[in-house]
Amino acid sequence: MNKICIATSLMTLFGSFSLFADVSQGETLEIQMWEDMKHRNYSAVENNIAQGFQSIHTDGARAREDEIRLIKDLYLGSYKITDIKVTEAKDSYIVTYMISVSETIDDTRLSANPTPRMSVWEKIEDKWQWISHANLNPIDVKKKILVKAATDAKK
Repeated sequence: MNKICIATSLMTLFGSFSLFADVSQGETLEIQMWEDMKHRNYSAVENNIAQGFQSIHTDGARAREDEIRLIKDLYLGSYKITDIKVTEAKDSYIVTYMISVSETIDDTRLSANPTPRMSVWEKIEDKWQWISHANLNPIDVKKKILVKAATDAKK
């Protein structure tokens, strides 16, 4: 009985605060973004990226428009997400995970070995938006420069 009274008092004191966050919402947002990218559903991708979006990749940072351009040139094969962890804050989800994915960025095929990623989703005007992303899959900058030079030479 005392436990119920304490729990009720805490709920009254903290409002809708939950000790057990609804992590499935953050996980669902992240997986849907991967599905939209894989199936080249660019209208959904753009609609879910916040205006203040910023990402970091091993070759540098990207703002919203640069990330959208990268995604449109991204060719995804199958992927597998593991070790997903979601932290819920007031109006945001921080999603970290490992992903094995066959992907080509800027004409460079990246390793399909599992690499860490992190996304931040923020509720903006009652809509969940992708506000930040970290892709820690190494991009071979030297190979990228050589591929770009070869592509430019063909033009």
